Amino acid sequence: MKNEYVIDLNDRASSWIYPVEVKMPDGRVAEEQSTIVLPEGADRTFLVTASIMKKIPDGANPDESNMAHEHLVGYETFFIDSGKMWVYMDGKKALAKAGDILHLQANQAHGMAFLEDTKYRLIAHNLSSCDDAAYSTKLKDKMPELAEDPEFMKARPAADFSFRERPVFKEVPIEQFAPVRNPSRPLAEYKFDGATVKVLIERWENAGVTELAMAELEPGFSAEWVKFPKYRELLYVRSGEVKFTVYNDEFTVHGECLVNIPKFAPHKLTAIKKSEVYDVGGLSRWSAFLQDYTSIKTYDPARLENPETLETLRNRFGVNVKSISYKA
Repeated sequence: MKNEYVIDLNDRASSWIYPVEVKMPDGRVAEEQSTIVLPEGADRTFLVTASIMKKIPDGANPDESNMAHEHLVGYETFFIDSGKMWVYMDGKKALAKAGDILHLQANQAHGMAFLEDTKYRLIAHNLSSCDDAAYSTKLKDKMPELAEDPEFMKARPAADFSFRERPVFKEVPIEQFAPVRNPSRPLAEYKFDGATVKVLIERWENAGVTELAMAELEPGFSAEWVKFPKYRELLYVRSGEVKFTVYNDEFTVHGECLVNIPKFAPHKLTAIKKSEVYDVGGLSRWSAFLQDYTSIKTYDPARLENPETLETLRNRFGVNVKSISYKA
Protein backbone atom coordinates (compact mmCIF):
# COMPACT_ATOMS: atom_id res chain seq x y z
CA MET A 1 0.00 0.00 0.00
CA LYS A 2 1.31 3.44 -0.92
CA ASN A 3 2.62 5.45 2.02
CA GLU A 4 1.10 8.93 2.05
CA TYR A 5 4.34 10.51 3.30
CA VAL A 6 6.90 8.72 1.11
CA ILE A 7 7.70 9.48 -2.53
CA ASP A 8 9.99 6.91 -4.13
CA LEU A 9 11.63 8.75 -7.03
CA ASN A 10 12.50 5.44 -8.71
CA ASP A 11 8.88 4.25 -8.67
CA ARG A 12 7.62 6.12 -11.70
CA ALA A 13 4.19 4.51 -11.58
CA SER A 14 3.42 6.12 -8.22
CA SER A 15 5.58 9.25 -8.07
CA TRP A 16 5.62 10.65 -11.60
CA ILE A 17 2.26 12.39 -11.42
CA TYR A 18 2.49 14.64 -14.50
CA PRO A 19 4.97 13.03 -16.94
CA VAL A 20 6.07 14.74 -20.15
CA GLU A 21 8.67 14.21 -22.85
CA VAL A 22 10.88 17.08 -23.93
CA LYS A 23 11.86 16.74 -27.57
CA MET A 24 14.55 18.36 -29.68
CA PRO A 25 13.71 19.97 -33.03
CA ASP A 26 14.77 16.75 -34.78
CA GLY A 27 12.20 14.77 -32.75
CA ARG A 28 14.73 13.11 -30.45
CA VAL A 29 13.60 12.78 -26.83
CA ALA A 30 16.08 14.75 -24.74
CA GLU A 31 14.34 14.43 -21.39
CA GLU A 32 11.67 12.38 -19.66
CA GLN A 33 10.32 14.57 -16.88
CA SER A 34 7.56 14.68 -14.32
CA THR A 35 6.37 17.01 -11.62
CA ILE A 36 6.68 15.17 -8.29
CA VAL A 37 5.60 17.78 -5.72
CA LEU A 38 3.63 20.86 -6.74
CA PRO A 39 4.80 24.28 -5.53
CA GLU A 40 3.01 26.29 -2.87
CA GLY A 41 2.92 29.88 -1.66
CA ALA A 42 4.04 33.17 -3.17
CA ASP A 43 7.61 31.91 -3.66
CA ARG A 44 6.51 28.62 -5.23
CA THR A 45 8.53 26.65 -2.68
CA PHE A 46 8.58 22.84 -2.40
CA LEU A 47 8.54 22.31 -6.16
CA VAL A 48 10.14 18.95 -7.03
CA THR A 49 10.55 17.40 -10.46
CA ALA A 50 12.34 14.25 -11.56
CA SER A 51 13.96 13.73 -14.94
CA ILE A 52 15.86 11.17 -16.92
CA MET A 53 18.13 13.30 -19.09
CA LYS A 54 19.05 11.45 -22.25
CA LYS A 55 22.61 10.94 -23.42
CA ILE A 56 23.58 13.17 -26.33
CA PRO A 57 23.85 11.26 -29.62
CA ASP A 58 27.05 9.36 -30.33
CA GLY A 59 29.48 11.58 -32.18
CA ALA A 60 27.78 14.82 -31.10
CA ASN A 61 30.06 17.59 -29.87
CA PRO A 62 28.90 18.38 -26.30
CA ASP A 63 30.23 21.92 -26.59
CA GLU A 64 27.72 22.51 -29.40
CA SER A 65 24.87 20.61 -27.72
CA ASN A 66 24.59 22.31 -24.34
CA MET A 67 21.41 24.36 -25.01
CA ALA A 68 22.44 27.41 -22.95
CA HIS A 69 19.54 29.23 -21.29
CA GLU A 70 18.55 31.21 -18.20
CA HIS A 71 15.64 31.83 -15.84
CA LEU A 72 14.92 35.43 -14.93
CA VAL A 73 13.18 34.68 -11.63
CA GLY A 74 13.48 30.98 -10.80
CA TYR A 75 16.14 29.30 -8.67
CA GLU A 76 17.03 25.65 -9.31
CA THR A 77 18.94 23.01 -7.34
CA PHE A 78 19.58 19.72 -9.14
CA PHE A 79 20.61 16.46 -7.47
CA ILE A 80 22.68 14.44 -9.95
CA ASP A 81 21.86 10.93 -8.77
CA SER A 82 23.39 8.94 -11.64
CA GLY A 83 25.37 9.52 -14.81
CA LYS A 84 27.70 12.38 -15.72
CA MET A 85 27.45 15.65 -17.61
CA TRP A 86 29.34 18.69 -18.78
CA VAL A 87 28.12 21.91 -17.20
CA TYR A 88 28.74 25.33 -18.78
CA MET A 89 28.42 28.47 -16.65
CA ASP A 90 30.17 31.74 -15.92
CA GLY A 91 32.76 31.22 -18.65
CA LYS A 92 33.71 27.77 -17.35
CA LYS A 93 33.09 24.13 -18.23
CA ALA A 94 33.35 21.29 -15.71
CA LEU A 95 32.44 17.61 -15.49
CA ALA A 96 29.76 16.84 -12.88
CA LYS A 97 28.99 13.29 -11.78
CA ALA A 98 26.60 11.28 -9.64
CA GLY A 99 26.68 12.64 -6.09
CA ASP A 100 27.10 16.26 -7.16
CA ILE A 101 24.50 19.00 -6.69
CA LEU A 102 24.11 21.85 -9.19
CA HIS A 103 22.74 25.17 -7.90
CA LEU A 104 21.53 27.76 -10.41
CA GLN A 105 20.54 31.29 -9.46
CA ALA A 106 18.18 33.57 -11.37
CA ASN A 107 19.74 35.23 -14.43
CA GLN A 108 22.66 32.79 -14.34
CA ALA A 109 23.02 31.43 -17.87
CA HIS A 110 23.78 27.73 -17.95
CA GLY A 111 24.04 24.81 -20.32
CA MET A 112 24.43 21.07 -19.91
CA ALA A 113 25.49 18.18 -22.12
CA PHE A 114 24.70 14.71 -20.76
CA LEU A 115 27.29 12.03 -21.47
CA GLU A 116 25.09 9.24 -20.04
CA ASP A 117 21.42 8.87 -19.24
CA THR A 118 21.22 10.76 -15.95
CA LYS A 119 18.83 10.86 -13.00
CA TYR A 120 18.31 14.58 -12.49
CA ARG A 121 16.14 15.66 -9.54
CA LEU A 122 15.11 19.32 -9.23
CA ILE A 123 14.23 21.32 -6.10
CA ALA A 124 13.16 24.84 -7.04
CA HIS A 125 11.42 28.00 -5.97
CA ASN A 126 9.98 30.93 -7.93
CA LEU A 127 9.99 28.77 -11.05
CA SER A 128 6.77 28.96 -13.04
CA SER A 129 7.32 26.14 -15.52
CA CYS A 130 5.23 23.58 -13.60
CA ASP A 131 2.31 25.81 -12.58
CA ASP A 132 -0.03 24.33 -15.18
CA ALA A 133 1.23 20.73 -15.05
CA ALA A 134 -2.06 19.32 -13.79
CA TYR A 135 -4.15 21.08 -16.42
CA SER A 136 -1.78 20.27 -19.28
CA THR A 137 -1.75 16.60 -18.29
CA LYS A 138 -5.55 16.54 -18.11
CA LEU A 139 -5.79 17.91 -21.65
CA LYS A 140 -3.25 15.36 -22.88
CA ASP A 141 -5.18 12.50 -21.26
CA LYS A 142 -8.61 13.62 -22.48
CA MET A 143 -7.73 15.03 -25.92
CA PRO A 144 -4.18 13.96 -26.84
CA GLU A 145 -4.59 15.31 -30.35
CA LEU A 146 -4.69 18.86 -28.92
CA ALA A 147 -1.71 18.62 -26.58
CA GLU A 148 0.69 20.07 -29.17
CA ASP A 149 -1.79 22.37 -30.86
CA PRO A 150 -0.08 25.74 -31.57
CA GLU A 151 -3.07 27.58 -30.12
CA PHE A 152 -2.71 25.65 -26.86
CA MET A 153 0.97 26.58 -26.71
CA LYS A 154 0.01 30.25 -27.07
CA ALA A 155 -2.67 29.94 -24.40
CA ARG A 156 -0.24 28.74 -21.77
CA PRO A 157 1.54 31.41 -19.70
CA ALA A 158 5.07 32.14 -20.82
CA ALA A 159 7.61 30.00 -18.98
CA ASP A 160 10.53 31.59 -17.16
CA PHE A 161 12.96 30.33 -19.80
CA SER A 162 15.13 32.21 -22.29
CA PHE A 163 17.71 30.77 -24.66
CA ARG A 164 21.20 32.26 -24.68
CA GLU A 165 24.03 32.17 -27.19
CA ARG A 166 26.56 29.35 -27.22
CA PRO A 167 28.95 30.14 -24.35
CA VAL A 168 32.67 30.82 -24.51
CA PHE A 169 34.42 28.86 -21.77
CA LYS A 170 37.56 27.32 -20.36
CA GLU A 171 37.58 23.85 -18.80
CA VAL A 172 38.27 23.72 -15.05
CA PRO A 173 38.30 21.02 -12.34
CA ILE A 174 34.95 20.57 -10.63
CA GLU A 175 36.46 21.92 -7.40
CA GLN A 176 36.87 25.30 -9.16
CA PHE A 177 33.30 25.35 -10.42
CA ALA A 178 31.33 27.11 -7.69
CA PRO A 179 27.76 26.24 -8.81
CA VAL A 180 28.46 22.51 -8.33
CA ARG A 181 28.32 21.46 -4.68
CA ASN A 182 29.14 18.16 -3.04
CA PRO A 183 28.91 16.93 0.57
CA SER A 184 32.67 16.36 0.42
CA ARG A 185 33.12 20.14 -0.08
CA PRO A 186 30.59 21.79 2.24
CA LEU A 187 30.46 25.51 2.91
CA ALA A 188 30.40 24.65 6.62
CA GLU A 189 30.09 21.52 8.73
CA TYR A 190 29.15 20.80 12.34
CA LYS A 191 29.88 17.53 14.11
CA PHE A 192 27.64 15.90 16.73
CA ASP A 193 27.64 12.42 18.22
CA GLY A 194 26.40 10.20 15.41
CA ALA A 195 25.80 12.98 12.88
CA THR A 196 27.61 15.59 10.80
CA VAL A 197 25.49 18.48 9.55
CA LYS A 198 26.73 20.23 6.40
CA VAL A 199 25.62 23.48 4.80
CA LEU A 200 25.75 23.23 1.00
CA ILE A 201 23.76 26.25 -0.23
CA GLU A 202 23.35 29.41 1.82
CA ARG A 203 20.11 31.37 2.00
CA TRP A 204 21.71 34.40 0.37
CA GLU A 205 22.30 32.22 -2.73
CA ASN A 206 18.55 31.58 -2.91
CA ALA A 207 17.15 35.12 -2.76
CA GLY A 208 16.68 34.69 1.00
CA VAL A 209 13.91 32.12 0.46
CA THR A 210 15.51 28.74 1.24
CA GLU A 211 18.85 27.05 1.94
CA LEU A 212 20.19 23.52 1.64
CA ALA A 213 21.62 21.60 4.57
CA MET A 214 22.15 17.88 4.94
CA ALA A 215 23.06 15.44 7.69
CA GLU A 216 25.29 12.40 7.42
CA LEU A 217 23.80 10.00 9.97
CA GLU A 218 25.40 7.02 11.64
CA PRO A 219 23.24 3.97 12.49
CA GLY A 220 21.56 4.60 15.84
CA PHE A 221 21.32 8.38 15.50
CA SER A 222 17.85 9.74 16.34
CA ALA A 223 16.19 13.13 16.09
CA GLU A 224 12.79 14.22 17.38
CA TRP A 225 10.97 17.35 16.31
CA VAL A 226 8.92 19.65 18.53
CA LYS A 227 5.38 18.54 19.29
CA PHE A 228 3.71 20.75 16.68
CA PRO A 229 6.28 21.83 14.04
CA LYS A 230 5.49 25.22 12.55
CA TYR A 231 6.76 24.29 9.09
CA ARG A 232 6.00 21.60 6.61
CA GLU A 233 9.08 19.41 6.17
CA LEU A 234 10.34 17.94 2.91
CA LEU A 235 13.31 15.63 3.50
CA TYR A 236 15.31 13.74 0.87
CA VAL A 237 16.88 10.47 1.96
CA ARG A 238 19.48 10.34 -0.78
CA SER A 239 21.15 7.18 0.50
CA GLY A 240 20.90 4.73 3.38
CA GLU A 241 17.90 3.58 5.41
CA VAL A 242 15.98 5.62 7.96
CA LYS A 243 13.01 4.80 10.19
CA PHE A 244 10.43 7.58 10.51
CA THR A 245 7.46 8.08 12.78
CA VAL A 246 4.90 10.65 11.59
CA TYR A 247 1.86 11.07 13.82
CA ASN A 248 1.54 7.43 14.97
CA ASP A 249 2.59 5.93 11.63
CA GLU A 250 5.98 4.17 11.61
CA PHE A 251 7.75 3.30 8.35
CA THR A 252 11.21 2.77 6.87
CA VAL A 253 12.60 4.78 3.97
CA HIS A 254 15.47 3.80 1.65
CA GLY A 255 17.67 5.89 -0.61
CA GLU A 256 16.28 8.18 -3.34
CA CYS A 257 13.02 8.79 -1.47
CA LEU A 258 11.35 12.01 -0.37
CA VAL A 259 9.52 12.23 2.94
CA ASN A 260 6.75 14.84 2.83
CA ILE A 261 5.71 15.72 6.41
CA PRO A 262 2.71 17.98 7.06
CA LYS A 263 2.86 21.10 9.16
CA PHE A 264 2.03 20.46 12.85
CA ALA A 265 2.67 16.69 12.46
CA PRO A 266 4.69 15.23 15.39
CA HIS A 267 7.56 13.23 13.92
CA LYS A 268 10.97 11.70 14.55
CA LEU A 269 13.59 9.60 12.78
CA THR A 270 16.26 7.02 13.52
CA ALA A 271 19.03 6.01 11.10
CA ILE A 272 19.13 2.25 10.53
CA LYS A 273 22.09 2.38 8.16
CA LYS A 274 24.61 5.11 7.39
CA SER A 275 22.45 7.66 5.60
CA GLU A 276 22.38 11.05 3.91
CA VAL A 277 19.29 13.15 4.67
CA TYR A 278 18.75 16.57 3.04
CA ASP A 279 16.35 19.29 4.18
CA VAL A 280 15.11 20.17 0.68
CA GLY A 281 12.14 22.15 1.96
CA GLY A 282 14.80 24.57 3.14
CA LEU A 283 12.67 26.76 5.40
CA SER A 284 14.59 26.21 8.65
CA ARG A 285 17.59 28.54 9.00
CA TRP A 286 20.05 25.78 9.82
CA SER A 287 23.13 27.75 8.86
CA ALA A 288 22.40 30.69 11.18
CA PHE A 289 21.25 28.37 13.99
CA LEU A 290 24.42 26.28 13.86
CA GLN A 291 26.66 29.33 13.63
CA ASP A 292 25.14 30.89 16.75
CA TYR A 293 25.04 27.56 18.60
CA THR A 294 28.76 27.12 17.88
CA SER A 295 29.50 30.67 19.06
CA ILE A 296 27.74 30.09 22.36
CA LYS A 297 29.41 26.69 22.82
CA THR A 298 32.81 28.29 22.17
CA TYR A 299 32.57 31.58 24.06
CA ASP A 300 29.95 31.03 26.75
CA PRO A 301 29.22 27.29 27.14
CA ALA A 302 27.54 27.75 30.52
CA ARG A 303 24.57 29.30 28.69
CA LEU A 304 23.79 25.93 27.12
CA GLU A 305 23.05 24.51 30.57
CA ASN A 306 19.88 26.59 30.50
CA PRO A 307 17.27 24.89 28.24
CA GLU A 308 15.86 28.30 27.34
CA THR A 309 19.04 29.10 25.41
CA LEU A 310 18.41 26.43 22.78
CA GLU A 311 14.69 27.13 22.82
CA THR A 312 15.40 30.78 22.00
CA LEU A 313 17.75 29.79 19.17
CA ARG A 314 15.23 27.33 17.72
CA ASN A 315 12.46 29.91 17.73
CA ARG A 316 14.67 32.63 16.27
CA PHE A 317 15.79 30.52 13.33
CA GLY A 318 12.75 28.30 12.76
CA VAL A 319 14.52 25.05 13.65
CA ASN A 320 11.94 22.49 14.77
CA VAL A 321 14.26 19.70 15.96
CA LYS A 322 13.78 19.38 19.72
CA SER A 323 16.32 16.71 20.65
CA ILE A 324 18.96 14.39 19.23
CA SER A 325 20.53 11.19 20.60
CA TYR A 326 22.94 8.50 19.51
CA LYS A 327 23.16 4.83 20.46
CA ALA A 328 25.99 3.17 18.55
